[in-house]
Parts: sequence; structure tokens; C-alpha cells
Amino acid sequence: MSPWFGFLKKEWTESVKSYKLLLTILIFSVIGILNPFTAKITPALMENFMPEGTVLNLPEPTALDSWLQFYKNFPQMGLFIFILLFSTMMSKELEKGTLVILLTKGLRRSTVITAKFAMGFAYWTLAFLLTFIITYSYTAFYWDQTIVQHVFLAAGCVYVFGLLLFTITLWGNTYFASAYGGLLVTVVAVITLFIIAIFPDSATWNPLQLLTGPPQMLTGDVVPKEMLTPFLVAMGSLLVFLLGTILHFNKKRL
Repeated sequence: MSPWFGFLKKEWTESVKSYKLLLTILIFSVIGILNPFTAKITPALMENFMPEGTVLNLPEPTALDSWLQFYKNFPQMGLFIFILLFSTMMSKELEKGTLVILLTKGLRRSTVITAKFAMGFAYWTLAFLLTFIITYSYTAFYWDQTIVQHVFLAAGCVYVFGLLLFTITLWGNTYFASAYGGLLVTVVAVITLFIIAIFPDSATWNPLQLLTGPPQMLTGDVVPKEMLTPFLVAMGSLLVFLLGTILHFNKKRL
């Protein structure tokens, strides 16, 4: 077994022992169920909480309402929880000094970063697919989905944005050697993207469009080609942060 796969196996074993796998499955399954469930019961809840005698002419929920819940719950809750779960991927071992032993035995520093990135990538993919598949299945069971456009492309945009945020967190985690450092860098990055979004021209390239544009893709107000440049910028930024993490860790004193 190569050192890379050996270290990846270690990361997998530790993630299972620390209940990351169990938490990921449980949390993101619940979010997947929550999306269509919230869309279906919202009209009934509103009627029950209104004063007696009040008449509400609420439209029947549709598949669009379920997917709008997906783009509300998954980025706001799911992405935030995922970043928290994996905010100590590097800092925990750097603080304890456990990596020093492995590195002195010949393990390459780039192997550490790429294996940890691969593990985070796998977990993010699992979290995303769980939520998406469950939402898609329940939505298809309750409603006709033909009214919703570009379902898979829209979801793919959110997936890429989440992967970008994870890579930024890994960079901050490695640079500052603390969980708080990784989280702070990620928060600053998101705030910066929101500030840039104030300028109308930035919509053509701002990666934040991958988060805000998908709901409009479902209705056809935004066409997929409008997301191409933000997608390329996000992927380019992801590679830059990943390479920056490797280069910094190669020079970091442990």
C-alpha cells in the first residue's frame, strides 16, 4: 500500500471513530427529508397559526417549493454544519504534534494535504448526495417535477461552492494551525464575496452566484451559461487555495 493510501486509510479510520461518518449520514439525511416536508406542511401551519375566522388563499405547494427549501436549508444549515465538522482536520494534529512522527518517518507533506483534501471531498460528496437524492425522491413522490428546470445543474453549482469553502477552510486551518483560524478565514471569504456582490457587474464572475443563482435557474430566469464564468472562477480559486495550502505546509515549521 502506498504512503498516500495508507495515510488516507488512517484519516478514514479516525473520521469513523470520531463519529463524523455517523453525524454526516444523520444530519444530511434529516435535511433531505426536511426540504419537501417543510414545503408540504407550511400552508397548513400558517392556517393553524392565523386568528380564527381568517381566510387564507394559499396556493398548493409544488415541486418548486420543495427545491426552494433545498436551496435555503442546505447552504444555510448543511454547509455551515459541514465546515464545523471538518474545521479541525489539520489544526488538531498540528496542535498535538502527531504529524511530526509520521513526517520524520518519510511521509511527504504534500501527501498529508492531498489525503486530507480527498477525505473532505469524499465526505462533502456524501453529504451532498444524501440531501439531494432524498429531496429529489420525496419531491418526485409528492409532486410533478416537470415544472422545475435545470435541477441537476443548479444543484451542481451549490456543490462546487461548498467544495470551494471547504478548501478555504483547510487553507486557513493549516496556515493558523487552529480551528478558529480556519473558520475565521472562511467567514471573511464569504463576507468578501457578499461585499463584491454589491457591485452589479460582479454577478458575471462572482463565485457567490453559484449559491444565489440556482433558485432562479429552477424557474428559467437564469440560464446555465450565465453560471459558467462563476463556476470557472470558483474552480480556479479552489486550485489556488489547495496549491497554497500545500506550498505553505511544505515550508511550515512543526
